Amino acid sequence: MSVQIIYLISTFIITAILGKFIIPILRKLKVGQSEREDGPRSHLKKQGTPTMGGIIMMLAIVIVMVIACFLNRESEFVRPVLMISIASLGFGLVGFVDDFKKVVLHNTEGLNPKLKMLGLLIVATIYTIFLSEYANIATELIVPFMGEKLNLPNWLFIPFTILVMLSATNAVNLTDGVDGLAASVCAIMLTAISIIAMKLGYMEVSILGSMIVGACLGFLVYNFHKAKVMMGDTGSLLLRWSNF
Repeated sequence: MSVQIIYLISTFIITAILGKFIIPILRKLKVGQSEREDGPRSHLKKQGTPTMGGIIMMLAIVIVMVIACFLNRESEFVRPVLMISIASLGFGLVGFVDDFKKVVLHNTEGLNPKLKMLGLLIVATIYTIFLSEYANIATELIVPFMGEKLNLPNWLFIPFTILVMLSATNAVNLTDGVDGLAASVCAIMLTAISIIAMKLGYMEVSILGSMIVGACLGFLVYNFHKAKVMMGDTGSLLLRWSNF
């Protein structure tokens, strides 16, 4: 567990430090929260709060990931950790494009839903094919409460996994909402997932989970009431994939 705690604390510290520099830049660039005109009037007070704060978490995870992979370059967990993190960052990048349209181009509708889903579909497809074809990941599904395992062939496993990933696209977006609740909720949930993964021997999952928990906690330094920054879709899509 000591390794996981080191990664968690490291990511927390780096996220907190990056926030000190990035939030003023976001303010200077005037990338503020834009509230819909047809929404509740009480939400208008959030207008102007810097968003796209998910960039802080993404950068912190990348920095710690690079250091971890360099220090453990001979370890077997490097490749699966990299692949999972690349998938996470791919989803975060789609969210970044959505945020860019909202806060820089001042289009409250953001990225076209079809284009958004297309971007997520591309990332999910590449990731799933890699898992099934090159990473030697088992395609067995554990049936809840029955103790049974269902072994799917690749031609069924790939579309099924993609469907599960895409169907949960807005899970964290809705949790985050207008009040920015996702970081705290995900920190709690990912802590449990990381502990379970560690107990089951999935080192790469527990390490990546620890990094993301640290990033969430570091982000909360600036996200508690009254929020100095919001994560936007950049952060929520990053965390949405991480919860798999």
